Amino acid sequence: MDAGDGDPGLTGHLAAFLSDLTYARLPQEADGLLKGMLLDVLGTTLAANTLSGAARQVVELALQEGGTPQSTVLGFGGKVPVLMGAFANGALAHALNYDDWGEGGIHAGATTVPAALAVAEHLGGIGGRQLLTALAAAAELECRLAAAIVRTGAQGRWVLGQLVGYFGAAVAAGRVLGLDRQQMHSALGLALAQAAGTMQMVVEGDPPAKSIYAAFPNQAGVLSAWLAKGGLGAQCSALEGEAGLLAAYLGLEGPFPDLLQGLGEEFYLTRVRFKPWPVSGIVQPFLEGALELSQRYRLETSAIARVHVSGGEHIRPWCEPLPLRRRPPNPAAASDSIPYAVAKALVQGDFGLADLTDEGLQREDALQVAERVTYAIEPHLGESALLTVVTWGGDRYAARVDTPLGHPRRPVSYRRLAEKFRRCAAYAAHPLPPDRLQAVVDMVERLEELEDVTALIALLTGDGA
Repeated sequence: MDAGDGDPGLTGHLAAFLSDLTYARLPQEADGLLKGMLLDVLGTTLAANTLSGAARQVVELALQEGGTPQSTVLGFGGKVPVLMGAFANGALAHALNYDDWGEGGIHAGATTVPAALAVAEHLGGIGGRQLLTALAAAAELECRLAAAIVRTGAQGRWVLGQLVGYFGAAVAAGRVLGLDRQQMHSALGLALAQAAGTMQMVVEGDPPAKSIYAAFPNQAGVLSAWLAKGGLGAQCSALEGEAGLLAAYLGLEGPFPDLLQGLGEEFYLTRVRFKPWPVSGIVQPFLEGALELSQRYRLETSAIARVHVSGGEHIRPWCEPLPLRRRPPNPAAASDSIPYAVAKALVQGDFGLADLTDEGLQREDALQVAERVTYAIEPHLGESALLTVVTWGGDRYAARVDTPLGHPRRPVSYRRLAEKFRRCAAYAAHPLPPDRLQAVVDMVERLEELEDVTALIALLTGDGA
């Protein structure tokens, strides 16, 4: 049944929940995760200031276009119209693939924080609790959509992080704008009108533009919310309809009770994971296994004859095309490459942002090891990662990672996220002193006490007290 027939349908029910959610209803676990997500995105945004050429092109365009100064481009300091602010900061947030991730490869932080902050700065007077609630509603929708899609195996050739991000960004911006139930329903309909994101660029080895895909849902989400706030009606079965997201994009047929089950009681957003290393979530367990072998056995690069990795069908795009994955031409391709990350970890005993620079990409001893990396698809492994190193002398060393660091069962602490934030901030266009960085960490940790989140943005631009 369509929304216009009297029954609000799945989309309408979700819109009501998303517009009505209050900070008081959030469990403590969700509150802590949301603060970590915000700090994490702020850090990855600052790091991309100088480490992502693709994102820098977006920023230059935004600053050159000018317009009414409403939203700060984080790290750079200039203000642009709110739509371009969401666009530029969205491009920066995910450009290094170092932000949080979740089921199906979604990136809830990178596709919600820029939209919410852009609107909050423009409006002024938006408190920390309101921002956290906006992020909670948006992330919950993205995580539930991703879970429902992944369970059916219908992801296909879509980049879910981008596709569901249009809806999450619309909710994030909509909650900051104070949309009511009907307006939120329309915002979701307007998001559907813009939703996109196929895997074609991933399949062809990640040209630079792939890294800035979070720009598009953030801008579209703000636009959707603002039009809905202004009264543009778009109430429809955006998610469950015969030409809605789940049917038209993914070939799924309703009903979809999973999207409503436990709503408001079980928060799927608590499944969000944080990355210890700047690579795709699919690459993380293989990188962790390589680091384990390197640190345990102190392998000499010259002794490594062959490296073999095995995983489920989901690892294929991160290993193919193999020649390109072994020698990635840009940071976006490198962060999505299992062979490159494994080789770097085995040679160096670590992996960091420096490995995504031009100099890092050209380290020849690591590239030589990458040339010796082979892979196999073994569906029975599921999400587990299996790694075997064979030396010229015939010795074999193996590592298996079933639950990588960052998984909800092995969470990354706020303290570790704060350390990551400081490392990322060192690459900002205008680096901030240690005391200013600590002030940001402390402010985010106590965000519920903040009366106006523009104070946080001021700290990041050097304008805070």
